[in-house]
Amino acid sequence: MISGMPMEPSQAAWGALLNASRMHGNVELAKLAANKLLELDPEDSGTYVLLATVCAGNKRWGDVRMVRSMMREKGVKKTPGRSLVDVEGKFHEFLAGDVSHLQFDRICKALKGIFLLSEMDEAEYYALAVASDY
Repeated sequence: MISGMPMEPSQAAWGALLNASRMHGNVELAKLAANKLLELDPEDSGTYVLLATVCAGNKRWGDVRMVRSMMREKGVKKTPGRSLVDVEGKFHEFLAGDVSHLQFDRICKALKGIFLLSEMDEAEYYALAVASDY
């Protein structure tokens, strides 16, 4: 499909192919797309990480090590995951692994509560809601 495009494939087209390769577990196609993406932007950590994810999903551990090694050689660092949470109209920002927020313990308890609620079935949730009204 990409080779049949009337114009030079964009970064978005190669990125879509890399993501589709991940979804379908196609390591060889993922490598092709990642190589094209890295020609366009050799410092994009997301390309390396996604390629390593495809390889790991197919238990291609040697390829995972190769991708991580390429990142080290080129000095490419993975951008940490980032989240924003709105609490009573105030946004709080978190980076993956960051425990420095002043309300860290309270936030963890709230997230655990949300997770537990998401695991409940409808009857359990209703029983909890009725009990909390008293």
